[in-house]
Amino acid sequence: MQRSHRSVTIWEPVRKYLLICVLAYLASSVGYTQAPAGVPARPRLVLVVAIDQMRFDFLDRFEPLYKAGLRQLIDRGGVFTNANYRHASTETGPGHSVLLSGSHPSHSGIVANEWWDPYLNRSINVIDDPTQTTVGGRGRSASPANMLTFTVGDALKATSPRSRVVGVGMKDRSAILMGGRRADGAYWFENDGGNFVTSTYYMNAAPAWLDDWNRSRRVDRFASQSWNRLVDDVALYEKYAGKDAVEGERDRKDITFPHPFVAMPPATEHYVELRRSPFGDEAVLDFALEAMKQHELGKDAETDILAIGFAATDGIGHQWGPDSHEQMDQMLRLDIVLGRLFAQVDATVGLANTVIVLSADHGSRPIVEISQERGVAARRFAPKAIQTAVTSAFAKRYPGVNDLMSYFATDIYLNEDAVRRHKLDIREVERTAIDALLATGAVERVYTHDDLRSTAPSSDPFLELFRNAFFAPRSPHLQLLLKREVYVTSTIGGTGHGSPYEFDRHVPVVFMGPGITAGRYTDASGPEDIAPTVAHLLGLQFPREHDSRVLLEMLNR
Repeated sequence: MQRSHRSVTIWEPVRKYLLICVLAYLASSVGYTQAPAGVPARPRLVLVVAIDQMRFDFLDRFEPLYKAGLRQLIDRGGVFTNANYRHASTETGPGHSVLLSGSHPSHSGIVANEWWDPYLNRSINVIDDPTQTTVGGRGRSASPANMLTFTVGDALKATSPRSRVVGVGMKDRSAILMGGRRADGAYWFENDGGNFVTSTYYMNAAPAWLDDWNRSRRVDRFASQSWNRLVDDVALYEKYAGKDAVEGERDRKDITFPHPFVAMPPATEHYVELRRSPFGDEAVLDFALEAMKQHELGKDAETDILAIGFAATDGIGHQWGPDSHEQMDQMLRLDIVLGRLFAQVDATVGLANTVIVLSADHGSRPIVEISQERGVAARRFAPKAIQTAVTSAFAKRYPGVNDLMSYFATDIYLNEDAVRRHKLDIREVERTAIDALLATGAVERVYTHDDLRSTAPSSDPFLELFRNAFFAPRSPHLQLLLKREVYVTSTIGGTGHGSPYEFDRHVPVVFMGPGITAGRYTDASGPEDIAPTVAHLLGLQFPREHDSRVLLEMLNR
């Protein structure tokens, strides 16, 4: 593939406008990373690896067992041991939007994986874009249009148009949000058909190599395999992950190895199963290496960016939890996958010419039943109970008014048209809902738009996290801080994330490459620091949040 500028399309005026916005933002930003003097020569490749649902403790807990990619990062990288997200929306969309933009959801507009649009009267997925169509197979019409900020890749291409930026992920929102607005390509996997696809936002038609890849059906080679322990030593797994087959895992049935595929290709259910197995990461790796080759990343002096989102840790974590033998096995296999990735980058680009960054979009909470075994009064709480509490309170307080809630997703969107139509006081409506929510015993605190718009100081340790996640046109009217031990779910097993507690916010941040001093760094940090630090390494001006920073302590002086 020849390195050249894009052909002009109908989107070119939009891209030019966005470039102007980028430059204006850079010029006017109060907090920004200066283009530093005397930094090392730019690397040929910046490789960003996002591990969906990787808690920081996975790095330390299984450290003696890592032998490949994670071993390299631990031994040769700058490891930030106290990296926590500075926002409350610990979901996939918000997390991935932060990694290469450094922007809080309050500025990016990526407040959740989906939100309610009162004008369209429906929920909006984080990467929905009905003006685009899928390329390479069936799937969601998607683009980064909903992301209101820009990434390091966007800033890089504004100053170095011949640089290439590519995002690859099992999930669409991972590839798209890390790639940014000016990416040369973003590719993700779709269950419907089992293909890697992209959209017309990036290209008008699928390149021949993408069609060839999908026709090869390489992704189907795992169908005959059964997932068993990588190491045939149950005692080893019990030492590092505890006992197996714990009550509360998955559906409380499929909780022991081996885990064979039930459905076979081309059934959609097979690809759903693939996502929650380590083989999903292998499929992403294979495709990412092909995309790296086809886009000629790292082939010349112009810095390129490749962002890869591995999602098997998330699929497995939701089903079996962070303390399971399955999740331990996934981390051991991920170590091998990353070793293969780094070896190929070394062979084609050279690790001496590559800066590698590893982080995660969020963590996860322990399985409720495991917490109970540890003496924690944890419990599952049905979302319907929360919704019913509010609707019942509305029915009692406002007889005959039955349309005050537009959308319920644990957090609550009120119907402002109904409030006006019935001539109600919205703050009184909020107070009615808040009283009902607090009475459930599952809710610690409820934040309103007034609370989150305010800049008044507060002793509430969670308020700033919610403010950083607040974007008024998209955020719920009522945002719930659930009690720490409460997991709101309709499932009988598994676990999740989405809270502002440290088990959901504490993630790895690791840098490795030229200019990076290996070691463990304990000062407070967060994924919001990744983008300004990468920008610093590339000599770019780049805005940063008031509470983020450049990770100077690891940089060679």
